[in-house]
Parts: sequence; C-alpha cells; structure tokens
Amino acid sequence: MKMKRFTALLLTGALAAGLLAGCGGAPSAAPSGSGAAPEGGAVTLSVYGGTSPMKEAIDQMTTDYKAQTGVTVEWEIPGDEPYTLLKTRFASNEAPDIFDLANGDYATWSVRCADLTGADWVSHMDETALAAATVDGRVLGFPYAVEGNGIVYNKALFAQAGIDKVPETLDELEDTCKKLQAAGIQPFGEAFKEWGFLMHIFGTTVAYEKDPKAFCDELNAGTKTLGDLANIDNFFRLYDLTLDYGKGAESVGYGAADQVADFAAGKMAMIKQGTWYGDPLWATNPDLDIGLFAVPLTNNAADTKLMTSATRYFSVANTSKHAAEAGAFLNWIYENAQKYLVDSAMRVAPPYDNVDLSNLGALNEDMQRYMAEGKAFPIFGTEYFPSGFVTDIATPLQAYAAGMADEAATIDALQKAYENRLTAQGG
Repeated sequence: MKMKRFTALLLTGALAAGLLAGCGGAPSAAPSGSGAAPEGGAVTLSVYGGTSPMKEAIDQMTTDYKAQTGVTVEWEIPGDEPYTLLKTRFASNEAPDIFDLANGDYATWSVRCADLTGADWVSHMDETALAAATVDGRVLGFPYAVEGNGIVYNKALFAQAGIDKVPETLDELEDTCKKLQAAGIQPFGEAFKEWGFLMHIFGTTVAYEKDPKAFCDELNAGTKTLGDLANIDNFFRLYDLTLDYGKGAESVGYGAADQVADFAAGKMAMIKQGTWYGDPLWATNPDLDIGLFAVPLTNNAADTKLMTSATRYFSVANTSKHAAEAGAFLNWIYENAQKYLVDSAMRVAPPYDNVDLSNLGALNEDMQRYMAEGKAFPIFGTEYFPSGFVTDIATPLQAYAAGMADEAATIDALQKAYENRLTAQGG
C-alpha cells in the first residue's frame, strides 16, 4: 500500500530544542545537482545531526552513497547541546554542509539556511511538514521524520466494554471512561513522572488555538497570559479525566517503563502518547492490538484533530561550498527513503508520497489517515515556547495532580515559569 504521509526519533519526542540566536547573510539557493564528484576532485560533504540509535542506518547510507556517486559523507552525530556547538561552528566559519533542525527552529535559523524550494522532493512533501520549514515563501528544510501525538488505545479492551467508536468530543471521552470503568477496565494510566508527557498534554491546549504562533507572540509581548488560552478550562477537564479515571495522585510517581509494561499487559485502555510508543509496546507484547486517536478538547467533533509534527529536518548551510552536492544528497535520500529511513534501523516516518509506512505499524497508519482526511494539526503546541519552558511545565501540573494546587494556582505557576524563561533568554 502506497502511503502519502509519517515516527518518532526519541521516546520523549525531542521537540523543544531552544530558540538559539543565529546571525549571518541572506540565504542562498542550493541547486539540486547530480551528486557525483566533479572533475576537479573528490567532494566530501559534512553532515551534523541525528541521534545515536540512527548510527547503523547512517553508516550504511553513507557507504552506499559513496559507492554510487564517489562523494564522501562525513556524518557527525551531536551530543547533548547540539545547537550550542552548531552556533559556534557557524561563527568560526566551520559550519557543516548539512545540519539537523527541529520543528520550530526555522524562525531563528532561517538566516543560516539555503533555499531548497526548487528541489525535486518539495512537491511530494506533506503540507503539514512543509509549513514548518517554509519562511517567507522559501522551503528551507528537508523533513525526514514526522510523528503523531494523541491517545493510544487498546482495541480489544474497547471492544470488551462495547465501545465501537473512538471519542471525538470531551463528553464522548468521559462517556468512554465510564463505559470502560463499568466493564472493570481501568481507562487511563498516565506516566506523569515524565516531564515530556506533561509537556505533550499541555501542548494540546496551544495546538487548538486558532493561531498558535500569534498567541505565543502575544504571550511573549505580555499582552496575553496562559490563562487566556481559549480552551484552558477544557484542558483541566481533560487532565482531570486522565487522573480521575487513571492513577490519580500516583501518576506523578509513575514512569514510562512501568507504563509500557502495564499497558502492553492490558492493565489500562488508554494512554496519552503517540506514534513513538509503538515499537516499545510491540517489543513487550507483539500481539498487542492498538490504535491512535486525536485528543478531543472541545464538544465540537469538527474541532478534533490529531497533533502531528515534523520532528526533524535537514537543512543546507547557505555558507556551503558544496551546495549543489548537498542538495543532491538530500534528493538521493528522498529517492531512497523507503530503504534508508523506513525499513532500516532508523525506522522513521518521512512525509513523502514515495514511501509505504505499513511496516511501522498501526499507530503510524492511523496518523496517516488523519492527515489524509485533513484532520491534523501541523504542530504539537509546544514549538513556540521559550527555551526550557517545556521542562518547567511538569512541576505545576504534578502539584495539581497531587492535589496541592487548584486550577488558578496552577495557571499562575505556569505563567510565572513562562515569564522567567522569557527573562532568561532576553525576551
């Protein structure tokens, strides 16, 4: 089956790389090129990006590319502070030819990126991935991984409770919880010990804004607060459902490893997670029959969309002396995406129409369906937060879950943390 559109690289989603300052001249174009080494001598491309689990796939990719084109690709996988080192490399005129960026980074890093608008793969890219890498009408990034963020559910437990339709409104979600509970099934089991999962559920509220970036711009300007989020009360209703029909206060001490084991064993029917949970769950229980549905945040089913995000992109440095060869390498990755991105040890879901994602499992298939039907947000809702705030979200929400703060106090604590991060980054 030929799919049109997108999994995660890391369990926690790795979406909140900080907005680091960049400076430099205007972007230049990167022609696609043939990729072959020119007559004047061998070409060596430098690539900076990826994560350690991708090394096996990267080594195979670079070996095969040299064999086919004669171009050597020296690939460096960054450490814990990738953008700090990248910024230094640019400042010292030692920038890589190709570098890795996350969704939300282009507002800051666009001045460092070559224009890739004319590349072959642009017309084959899903629009949700395209939007995040487009600045002033120029496509600046090649997305290679997209993930979906929603509620993972156990289809067998839903059937056992007589539920034949996933909920599309908050009322329906509550009704689903009641039916599961009546059937002796625990509805939720959230691992809110992990800041990343609290980041994701709170981000839902921003994703549902009519214009998330504009709202965050107003937050940054001080003309709005988090309490002005259109669905902030509905967020707390959603959060309450995960607690009241889950582990309650115990959620703050419940971690990802236990959640994977328990959900795979059928101890709860729903978890607020995403496509990144598929492989860990199936590794624990290969027979697990699961799906993914969008998080409802209103009582209007038409509002309900799955949060999706292009988590990682490759960009060509506009200082590169090998822009044509860099563009050709990205085009080669696109042409061979099935082999090197999907079917290899990398196991990511690229947003192009030349790939079959059925090998990545049901969660990715559900994500594709939402996207194909136009029922997907192109963000997780956390992309425009100041650097570090995604980790700060945990403490106020954990205090609320533990019964130590009410809604008003929690919003106030979140707002203060947001303002502190703005101050720290000079905003």
